[in-house]
Amino acid sequence: MRCPPVSYTYFQMVDLTSDRYNLVRGDFPFHSDAGSVLDMTLQGDVNAILAALESKHRRCTYNAMASFLGISLPQLFSALGERRPHASWIVNQNTHKPTKYTKAQEHPHLYDNAQVISSEQELHTFLGQVAGATKSTPLTAYPEAACYGVDGCKGGWLFAKILDGELSFGTVPSIGVLVEKAAEGSRIFIDIPIGLRSKSADARLCDREARQILKPRRNSSVFNAPIRELLSTEDYASANALSKRLINKGISKQSFNIMDKIREVDDLLQGSAKARALLREVHPEVCFWSLAGGIAMEHSKKSEEGFNERLEHIQEYLPNARRAVLGAIDHYPRSNVAKDDILDAVVAAITASYPDRWATLPAAPELDEAGLPMEMVYLN
Repeated sequence: MRCPPVSYTYFQMVDLTSDRYNLVRGDFPFHSDAGSVLDMTLQGDVNAILAALESKHRRCTYNAMASFLGISLPQLFSALGERRPHASWIVNQNTHKPTKYTKAQEHPHLYDNAQVISSEQELHTFLGQVAGATKSTPLTAYPEAACYGVDGCKGGWLFAKILDGELSFGTVPSIGVLVEKAAEGSRIFIDIPIGLRSKSADARLCDREARQILKPRRNSSVFNAPIRELLSTEDYASANALSKRLINKGISKQSFNIMDKIREVDDLLQGSAKARALLREVHPEVCFWSLAGGIAMEHSKKSEEGFNERLEHIQEYLPNARRAVLGAIDHYPRSNVAKDDILDAVVAAITASYPDRWATLPAAPELDEAGLPMEMVYLN
């Protein structure tokens, strides 16, 4: 199965708060008139949140809801529409009452529950709990095999998906959700270390070879994966101390900062045959190096020049990708998804799309003690 270059792109918006898609977000075609599409999606989000609050007789402050949706207060007031009982669950943070509502406009059960959601995180948790309790909403599987590129983001994982010439984006709270939903025969290429050394100070060969080919400009983007024993630690000081005791070498802050995600993927791979069949490791800078004919990117991915440089190489494979990428940038708040995360996910999905061109660093990957390959896949 090959996922061909994009002929038409669309933007898929997926719920971040639970393992059920479309609780808050739905799928909409992405047109050049992005505003109208996002307005439609925002209205759906607002209505879904209001329904969840009403189902539990729970109030939420204006600031918490606006922050959760990544919009301004005026935008929220506009989306809430006219004063009516269904919209009265959103309240002032000081008075805990809806602003300028009459008694008749308030929901009759508005004050049944004394608890008021007052932060973005509280709302995130609440919606996840409501979703988990909604047994009538099944986990919908993707029926067709697709190519996915995955990168970590705040609150979960961002994925780019290529299926039948279409590019879409979404987020999931755990990689296990994506593995469960993905059809057999799919490919999920992920920017996270897979396969770890145990009690060894030697860097993985794939990390060493990646740094070598990315010299001199992008080699610093590759840092050593932690040893497996460190996955049980809870803070940087403990991880660093244990690393020094076991291998006489500390752990970098970069490695520790993604330790939770490394642990999540490692646990999944050791307990799921399907995950082992679908997941493979990539490094985005190695993928871009391969798309550019063996030349490392000149500019940092955080710079505007670096963003455009990488997008140009993506468009050589996905000519219409710019529209979907810019749509994703407009949709996802920077506090949740960075611009370069979006490009990293797309280049991983592209790499997953050409199995006849796959190569690995190193050419003959080692296996770790759990039988997982220590490799990075790229296109030759």
